[in-house]
Amino acid sequence: MTTVNLDRIAFLDLEASGLGPDSWPIEVGVAWLDGRRVIRHSSLIRPRAEWPEDAWSQVSAQVHGIPRSVLNDAPDADEVAEWFLDLVGDRALVSDAPDHDGMWLQRLLRERRDIFLLHDVLLRAFGEEGEVAPGRLHRAYKNRRSSKPSHRAGDDAAAHAHAWRAALRP
Repeated sequence: MTTVNLDRIAFLDLEASGLGPDSWPIEVGVAWLDGRRVIRHSSLIRPRAEWPEDAWSQVSAQVHGIPRSVLNDAPDADEVAEWFLDLVGDRALVSDAPDHDGMWLQRLLRERRDIFLLHDVLLRAFGEEGEVAPGRLHRAYKNRRSSKPSHRAGDDAAAHAHAWRAALRP
């Protein structure tokens, strides 16, 4: 794994128009710990004109519960991209689905960012030889199993931060 600063991580989640190669982000969420507090941010995204409307999936809309019409009043993609970059700064991004989230984040930012796989980061931090709290990996996974994904970006990013916090608990 590429080196990730475990003290400066942000958990990332995106919801999208669908799962296909032309799909585009509709919501971005990010969360991290400030002491024991989970800090959570999210924003809906008004699609750019060049994003193909036929990449909208009703099946995906039923999963995340975000109607296409709501996005017309969301902040535009460029505004969300600027907000996201200012908010996250130099934090390492961690996701449970870095391939999909990476594709959608790149589409939003118009630049590629490294995204680390949640499992790899948890293992490095909390595995038997963990750098943060050795032997506490089970706490993170127990916490993750106890919370079902909401399929809303901010809530799902916060769920990863809560799992991290659970592993830190003495």
